[in-house]
Amino acid sequence: MTKVMVAIAPGSEEIEAVTIIDVLRRADVTVDVVSVCPAGSLEICASRGVKLLADLHLNQIDASAYDMLVLPGGVPGSEVFRDSIHLIEILKNRSNTQWLAAICAAPALVLVPHNLLGEAQVTCHPGFQKDLPKQLLSTQRVVVDKTHQLITSQGPGTALEFSLALVAQLKGQDCANAVAAPMVLA
Repeated sequence: MTKVMVAIAPGSEEIEAVTIIDVLRRADVTVDVVSVCPAGSLEICASRGVKLLADLHLNQIDASAYDMLVLPGGVPGSEVFRDSIHLIEILKNRSNTQWLAAICAAPALVLVPHNLLGEAQVTCHPGFQKDLPKQLLSTQRVVVDKTHQLITSQGPGTALEFSLALVAQLKGQDCANAVAAPMVLA
């Protein structure tokens, strides 16, 4: 069974979060939506006022059970991720078989400050690309760095491409194509 953690926090970007969750579930990936809300709530208010309900709180999970850890963007949400000691500990201690994926502001606001990029090629929202190390920056819409097990993308407009890249990595390109076809993407 393929299992993914998608973190959400107050101020997470709802298009990104919901698209990631939806596309992964269409691919029969088990997805735990995990709240990183400091107050312990499972319900969060996303960046545009949409309320999202998590399955679990970060304090309830076994991080080693996941094949991939995913961080949607959104500036307030990414700042909550960045400031969560527990989440950062999970990201720093991920196994060498676990993938990490981040979109929009999350690569710059979460991964950079905690030295979680390594030497991976990455992208993020164009407004934050100045915050990425120049030698690592890619301007591609979605960047899959297989060597460093990191997938990054630019923002809400690339959320479908990003999500399909996650599926391709977890379950193969044929599965990603099969998920894309009925969504009128292929």
